[in-house]
This record gives sequence, C-alpha cells and structure tokens, in this order.
Amino acid sequence: MIDGKKNMKKIILKNSFMFFFYFVYGIIPLTILYMLNINTNNFNNLEKNIYLISTKLIYLLFAILVYRKELKEDLIKLKGNYVNNINKFMPIYIIGVLLMAISNTIISNITGTNLSGNEITIRNSIKLFPVYMTFSTVIFAPIVEEITFRKTFKNIITNKYFFVIISGIMFGIVHASSPFGINEYLMTIPYVLMGMVLSYIYYKSDNIFISMTIHALHNLILLLIQFIGG
Repeated sequence: MIDGKKNMKKIILKNSFMFFFYFVYGIIPLTILYMLNINTNNFNNLEKNIYLISTKLIYLLFAILVYRKELKEDLIKLKGNYVNNINKFMPIYIIGVLLMAISNTIISNITGTNLSGNEITIRNSIKLFPVYMTFSTVIFAPIVEEITFRKTFKNIITNKYFFVIISGIMFGIVHASSPFGINEYLMTIPYVLMGMVLSYIYYKSDNIFISMTIHALHNLILLLIQFIGG
C-alpha cells in the first residue's frame, strides 16, 4: 500500500513537471543567450532557423528520454499492427475534422473573422521559416504535444470522460494567442474539439503512437495546403 502511494506520487510529480516544463522551457535558451550577450534579433534567416530547430530538438530529445520506457512499450505493442490501428481510428479523426470545420464556420460568423491569432502567426512563420515550421509542425508538435497534453494527463487522470475533456481544453487553450479576448477564446474551440478527438483516440487505442501519427498527418495536410495555397 505504501509502495503504491509512493509510485503514484512519483507518477504525479513526473507528469506534472513535464506539463509545466513545456511552458517554461523556451525561457531557458533565451536566458543562456542573454548571459552570453547574444541577441536573437540580430540573427539572419539561416541562423534563426538553426536556433529554433536546435532548441526544439533538444526539448524533443529530453521528452523522449523521460518517457523512453513508456514509448518503448507502446512501440512494441504496435509491432505488426500499426497500419490497421491507424485505419481503425481514421473515421474518428474525420469526425474531428468535420467538427472543426463546422465550429470554425459558426465562430467566424459570430466574430467576423475566420483566422485566430495563432493561425495568423503560424501562416506568417511558414513564410519566414519554412524549414523550421515543417520540422515544428510535422515532427515536434505531434510528438511533444501528444506527450504533454495526452500522456501526462492520462497517467494521472483515470476517468475517461474527465481525461478527454481536460486534455482537450488544455490543448485548445495553449493555441490561444495574446492579447486574450472573447473572440480569441472562441477561436480556440476548434482546437479544443480536435484535442478531445485525439484524447479519445489515445484512450481507446492505449497507444500514444496512434494519436501522434494522426496528429502528424493532420498537421502535414494543413501545412501542404498552406504551401500549395501560398
């Protein structure tokens, strides 16, 4: 009983730390550069891309290292059944896309805009840093965000509905842009819905690589549309 409580305490501490570390990590490289008297505003485009990719790559490797045992277990469970598992949950993902589209249409009519601040920032960043944004959108975000907003919550929250709702809401809120306002929060609803869908997929599949793959596929499609559409 005592060992069980100790293990649960370790699980809560580990996952809580990783969740909050996700939000503060960006300050660390900036602080180091500041101490070295290096201003990122003076970087040229290539240097900016290298800086952004390297800092995110370090965090990505750190997250993988922390969850290496759980990730290895999920990878073993997927062996020989990866494609079938992805296909099994694709209809749920399509429902999520439809929910996003419908909610976007409704919210656009209410707010008079069809783009959130986060979406505008992403589109501008794609134009300025296409290499970095490709890495960030298709590789970094699916892995790190699924660990941060799915795995950390599922390791702590046992109730399915509570997990799906909280995970989805937090996933949506993190995609809100400042300055925060009612319109900006309304524009996060589509993200909340997709976050809930990804949470449900993770819960039902009990494998983080399923939600990671679908998340990566979703981001890749949006990125390609942005590249093609200019």
